[in-house]
Amino acid sequence: MPWCPKCRNEYVEGIKVCADCKTALVESLEEGGRIPLIFGEKGQMERLKGFLTYSGFVTADISEDEKEGVYELYIEEAERQKAGAAVRVFLQQEAEAAGKAEGVFQEDAQEDTEVGKAQEGLGPGKKTGSSFYQDSAKQAADNRSSGYMLIVIGGLGLAAVGMIAAGIIRLPSGMINKYMLCFVMGALFLLFFIMGIVAVKSSKSLEKKAETESILLSEIKQWCGENISAGKVDEDLFWGEETGKEIKYFKRTDKMKKMIARQFMNLDDGFLDSFVDDYYQTVFEEEA
Repeated sequence: MPWCPKCRNEYVEGIKVCADCKTALVESLEEGGRIPLIFGEKGQMERLKGFLTYSGFVTADISEDEKEGVYELYIEEAERQKAGAAVRVFLQQEAEAAGKAEGVFQEDAQEDTEVGKAQEGLGPGKKTGSSFYQDSAKQAADNRSSGYMLIVIGGLGLAAVGMIAAGIIRLPSGMINKYMLCFVMGALFLLFFIMGIVAVKSSKSLEKKAETESILLSEIKQWCGENISAGKVDEDLFWGEETGKEIKYFKRTDKMKKMIARQFMNLDDGFLDSFVDDYYQTVFEEEA
């Protein structure tokens, strides 16, 4: 019996499309392991589907969300990460075609928001598919500054609450009971203070992680400088056919990731995506 992979309704034999969500039915739910990747207006989603299909993502499909008034593009879960990278290439190409090349990389933020909203509840940067990548050094700096701010706010608040409780600071008559106020505000500022301490402590562990990442990054750059060149990346990749800029970018970065992953195993996907996106400009500087 056919099933709808989106709403999981079962249909009788002969029905091909779900009556509720307009999604193509599958023979079993196991075959319908597609998840929403991105949504938008119909024309753009149809162009994106064609681009993904041309790039080898044969499981790409579109369905209309009548309730929200948008069209959603679905992909097999196993292909989600690579398809997410292809979507970014497509959006960049669309922006360039519209004369928005100056802010083309800002499209990533919009695409990330759309993908995140489409995947909400399914559980998954620079971004790739699931997760944003932020280097540990920046995370450590952010945690440290946030922690110190929370400690200062919490400390000053606790001091003010103490002075109110001691009668040094007098509240206007008719206000809420000062002991109730002190209890509530004291608990709040104490929470700020504790959160600040936790954030500062976590920044120290992130700093140690950043040192390890920095050493690893240097090793990868050195290896890439010796083993990855434009010629090696393009070797046996295009076979002389005319290929668009966006297809070249996707195929090249995919091959570079595989080359690096074979040499440096167990790399974080977000870290690898971020590194390759940056290093691509070094390898193909003339085309950047």
